[in-house]
Amino acid sequence: MRLIGWRPMADSGAAPGSEAASPEPRRGPEARRPRPAAQQQSAAEHHGRPAVSIRVLVSAALIVLAIVALVAFLTSIISIVLTVLVAIVFAEGIRPLVQRMRIRNIPQPLGIVIVYVALLVFLGLLITLLVQPIVSEATSLAHNFPKYKSDFLSFFNNVQEQLHFNFDITKQVGNLLGTAQQVLVSIGTTIGAVIANFVLVLVLGFLWLVSSERLKRFVVDLFPERHQELATDVFREVGYRMGGFLRAVAINSVVVGVAVGLACFFLGLPSPVVLGVFAGVTAAVPLIGPFVGIIPPVLLGFTIGPVYPVLVLAVLLVIQLVDANTVVPMVMNRVVALPALGVVLALLIGGTLQGLIGALLAVPVAAALQVVLVRVAVPAVHAAQGRTDRAYAGAYTPLSPHLKASAPRGGGRREHPR
Repeated sequence: MRLIGWRPMADSGAAPGSEAASPEPRRGPEARRPRPAAQQQSAAEHHGRPAVSIRVLVSAALIVLAIVALVAFLTSIISIVLTVLVAIVFAEGIRPLVQRMRIRNIPQPLGIVIVYVALLVFLGLLITLLVQPIVSEATSLAHNFPKYKSDFLSFFNNVQEQLHFNFDITKQVGNLLGTAQQVLVSIGTTIGAVIANFVLVLVLGFLWLVSSERLKRFVVDLFPERHQELATDVFREVGYRMGGFLRAVAINSVVVGVAVGLACFFLGLPSPVVLGVFAGVTAAVPLIGPFVGIIPPVLLGFTIGPVYPVLVLAVLLVIQLVDANTVVPMVMNRVVALPALGVVLALLIGGTLQGLIGALLAVPVAAALQVVLVRVAVPAVHAAQGRTDRAYAGAYTPLSPHLKASAPRGGGRREHPR
């Protein structure tokens, strides 16, 4: 007799095709037994966490130590490094002129000499036109400075009494004006140092233009063949950014200096040439420099009348706003291509480390670092993560507009920098 719902139990000797009960989970010591290597590899691939070996950690630590040692060494010779950087930026700025000479079948050294002679003739004419007015106006300004200082202090004393300020603004203004007077007195020594450094920059720039292509070729040849195209592009992009920055700064400084000088002349301010030159020089520092160039004309406006500084400030702000919305986007932003936050941080770091010269070099150095970061570091991180982010490559790693025309279709190999 067969019971309803009864099923025979499967024994250990059941046939292979017979139905068997599912095995129970392992318990006790068997649960702690290590899994096979194949299962561990599949689990690692599943979680997507590649193991970091001791060799990788040691290599990373050595690289960090090497970078720290290099930074410490460069800090000890920072004055030489800054001079060399200025020479490189200057040389890259005039490189298009030298390349045009080569297109006309003129040897490169002779082309560099021709460009240098043309620049020196232009600077000589400019100095001839400006030095005499600058010296005479600076002398007059220094001679009349005590009168201007007393006018400033009396004006601020009246303001402080009317507004009942507890802050001793007169002392602060007096210290500021005393510093300005020392700067005016030391103009002769400053001009001599500038001329000596300019001659050194010319010599180093000549040597860079003559030997930089061979140096780039040597560095590119150190890379594996699959990376030489990228190294060539990075060198070319960095040179374009640095040289473009110098050309953009020169154009913008001339525009701002001429506009501010003419405005000060028509407003009846004393020493309009000095004020225009000062505004043009400070315009070389992006974002911050244009507003620094406004301060001396506004202060001199107090010598004419209490309301006159407001008129001077309004006119100069209009000039700076027009420049910031027309000239700067055309000649600066499309070349440097740094975000505003990056420019401000670079200026703060460079100015804190090395003052005015550090602030001037901060932007081209930051632009060069941006090229290396965007073209090399970010794609390397993406490749290490197994990402092929074509959208990122198309949106954030383009060549500069000037270099896109020479880029072959499909990202092929560009001309080797020989």
